[in-house]
Amino acid sequence: SSLLTFVSLQIIIMHKFLLLVLSICSFAIADKTYNWDITWVNAAPDGFERPVIGINGKWPLPTIEAHVGERVTVIAHNKLGNETTSLHFHGLRQFQTNTMDGPSGVTQCPIPPGSTITYSFIADTAGTYWYHCAYFSDFCFNFN
Repeated sequence: SSLLTFVSLQIIIMHKFLLLVLSICSFAIADKTYNWDITWVNAAPDGFERPVIGINGKWPLPTIEAHVGERVTVIAHNKLGNETTSLHFHGLRQFQTNTMDGPSGVTQCPIPPGSTITYSFIADTAGTYWYHCAYFSDFCFNFN
């Protein structure tokens, strides 16, 4: 009887421990969602102010932060009015999500003005990476 009680207690403790570990993991590995309006803003990336592409009315552009294993979702609304665009993410493997990598005419069609696309991928490698706009006239002074 005492052995049965001891074993039952061990099972209960192990069960509670596993629940704690699972709750920590589900908290630590969560989805990161970014809702971006891609618009024209005035900025001087090279010292000369002019219209450049910004996100949510700002330039420089926002940082995406995620832990390895987290899903990153970027909802991109093209509010440029006169330009198509896309987002291209450098350094990520995009394993099984290459359609989320964004080069216009390579893995996706450009996002027409007034349209929205949702990018969704897993942050699969630790490190620092960058993204930029990926359509003809956008590249040089925007999203760097």
